[in-house]
Amino acid sequence: MCDTLYKKTSEGFFFGKNSDRSANEPNLTIFIPETFHNEKTVACTYITVAQVPKTRAVLLVKPSWMWGAEMGINDGGVVIGNEAVFTKSSGKKENRLIGMDMLRLALERAGDAKEALDILVSLLETYGQGGNCGFDKPFYYDNSFLIGDAKTAFILETAGKTWTMKPIEDYGNISNRLTLHSNNLDGSALIKDFAKRQTEPIFTFFSRSKHRQNCVFSNLNNEGTSISSIMDLLRSHDPKDALKLYEKGSIGSVCMHQSLIGDHTTGSMIVEQRKNHATIWLTGCGTPCLSVYKSTFFGETVAPVFTNESESLAYWLDREYLVRAIYAKLINVDEYQKQLQALQNQLIDEEAKLYSQNPNLKTLAAFSKRASQAEQEFVEGYRDQIESIRKDFSGLPKIWRKKTEKLGKNVFSKDLNDRISK
Repeated sequence: MCDTLYKKTSEGFFFGKNSDRSANEPNLTIFIPETFHNEKTVACTYITVAQVPKTRAVLLVKPSWMWGAEMGINDGGVVIGNEAVFTKSSGKKENRLIGMDMLRLALERAGDAKEALDILVSLLETYGQGGNCGFDKPFYYDNSFLIGDAKTAFILETAGKTWTMKPIEDYGNISNRLTLHSNNLDGSALIKDFAKRQTEPIFTFFSRSKHRQNCVFSNLNNEGTSISSIMDLLRSHDPKDALKLYEKGSIGSVCMHQSLIGDHTTGSMIVEQRKNHATIWLTGCGTPCLSVYKSTFFGETVAPVFTNESESLAYWLDREYLVRAIYAKLINVDEYQKQLQALQNQLIDEEAKLYSQNPNLKTLAAFSKRASQAEQEFVEGYRDQIESIRKDFSGLPKIWRKKTEKLGKNVFSKDLNDRISK
């Protein structure tokens, strides 16, 4: 379950996504530089596909155990986020490309949004999609994608090997449902009313994706969109669920909290593109309502951005234990959020001031380090509680106890049985 958004501005665009997956599934933030390849093939999560001579530099937010990614940006300024969609297509349990693999392949190869769209379609038609996408349970689905750059953006929806697309005029968003109907946009030109014919209604209904998608869309319609409002949107909760987020969760919230039938927001990313300057705001961890977005810049490898997956995992887990200490009431959440918001406002204000001065790369790199250090100092203020919950999680709400017992175990294994073993 996820939500992805894009909105054009006078200077560029906003792109944002929450990755909603198993609460124990680390989302790693990894930078991969431009690479030249002699190999003719590349091994993705389940299958091997043809490699290209050179892949672009990419910044990815990716589940620890799979080759592909939930969201990312490349050195050409192309951004992509994907969503699980529930369709009537067959063959989902056969190992093919998963949506996250297609996303990474497109980012590594595309120079602009239109080329990324064409690559995604070509991969879909050539290899198909399928294979388990669940971290601690079998979970099979098709995918939709939101693809953008500074000039244009597209929504791509798929079911098996069939697809349809739509350009985004000013703003748009996707969630866990098919929405496109117009036959003239149907890639196969064979299926009328794509969404109506391809939607699997039961999973789609219980995902509460329509509610979340409408919430995001109505907020994007506001004229005063800012980095603060995008953060607020990705941190937002359904008012009906606000008082029971830690005990019962909420599948209807954009900032999703673990429930009996739903997932949890395990990573969040925002790109603010202004002319030739892009600030990438990353949590590097889950639960954005309890996390700080750190301002980073493409190519900088300062936490929460890493080149080593084990280091990224350690960063993610540290903050995950912090959040679970809040769930266990070891930390006063009201005081914590006041401190968090003060730090967030400080980083937003400093980045805006920096941008107004036309900064060079050295200045941006220095700011990334300051932002990273400030957030780390904030986390260290709760070191005692973090270490306490690592050792004793008996005070957690019931829904979180068993999950915390298995937190951090076998997270890199591609074998589902390894990941769910005790």
